[in-house]
Amino acid sequence: MRKLAILAILALLAVTSANAAQITQTQTYSGIPNLTQNMTFNQFDDNGGAYTLNSIKVILNLNTSGGQLVLDNDSDAPAAGVFEFGAKGNITSPDVTLLNAAFQPITTTAEALNTGVFNLSGNVGDVPNDYDPTPPDGMLHTGVPAFDSQSDFVGSAFWATGTKGYLGTGTYDIALSVNQWLDYGSVGGIEFSATPVSASGDVTVIYDYTIPEPATIALLSVGTLGFIRRRKLA
Repeated sequence: MRKLAILAILALLAVTSANAAQITQTQTYSGIPNLTQNMTFNQFDDNGGAYTLNSIKVILNLNTSGGQLVLDNDSDAPAAGVFEFGAKGNITSPDVTLLNAAFQPITTTAEALNTGVFNLSGNVGDVPNDYDPTPPDGMLHTGVPAFDSQSDFVGSAFWATGTKGYLGTGTYDIALSVNQWLDYGSVGGIEFSATPVSASGDVTVIYDYTIPEPATIALLSVGTLGFIRRRKLA
């Protein structure tokens, strides 16, 4: 009973003395879509089993700015609808599994978009392929900054899956892809031209883990020695 009581105290001390810590790795990107970038991250090193990994979080951030969109109605009939203009981004990996505990992708597509409505009259005299933004049968939209963020936790069942996995002392790659996006509902009779937006952002991997404090390790060592000595005396 005495040994069990001492063991219980030591176990409690070990739990309450554990330090929470994080390792955060961020890779940035910028450019004119369509763009791709390969990003390299370090695996989680548990220091020979001394560190306990609690979670892995992956974050995809996407910013867009600038660009211009012209819609020009060359049909005799009025045209109305909704437009989306900007960029969409996503991540994949040949080395690690990007799924959460529900077996769903940890990041859906990031969409940094400008949206708006258009209501254009029938053509008032311009010709096809002149991309005239002059109202009432044309419009010009100048892009304003937009932002989207996607994030989730990697399911623990997937920490060691993939060709490399998240655990170890090496590295793994995550591939970023950001593409221009334009949608105006494919309304008939409308022609468009666009100056691409600029894109920037980052991909971040966060390891949350615990590590025993030195005092905890020392107490465990003292307790172990005490048991050994008592056992020898007995």
